[in-house]
Amino acid sequence: MDLVALVALLALVEYMAFGVLVGRARSRYGVAAPAITGHPIFERTMRVQQNTLEQLVVFIPALFAFGHYLSARLAAGLGVVFLIGRIVYLRGYVEAPEKREAGARLSALPIGVLVIGALFGALRALF
Repeated sequence: MDLVALVALLALVEYMAFGVLVGRARSRYGVAAPAITGHPIFERTMRVQQNTLEQLVVFIPALFAFGHYLSARLAAGLGVVFLIGRIVYLRGYVEAPEKREAGARLSALPIGVLVIGALFGALRALF
């Protein structure tokens, strides 16, 4: 489970880095707090951070549950795919919203596998 914890912590570090990017974009494009609209690149950068937060709510518990019930190594591997997917998503979305799809899919797939696998593992443990 050490690998699972490491991947979960890396996901949090990635999220924090996205927050730094939002702050930089806010400064660069003159979007004064608390505004959340302004320059399109600021808005897209902020959406990446917010979308990532929305996914972390599902990703982290599913990561730990999958690791506990099925396989810590496989959970960590799927977690790494998620992390890479978020970077691909960031790069694509900030460049142009229509380029976010590959990263979105690369992030969503491991989450789906983690949730379904964790649910299967938990049910198997119950019965």
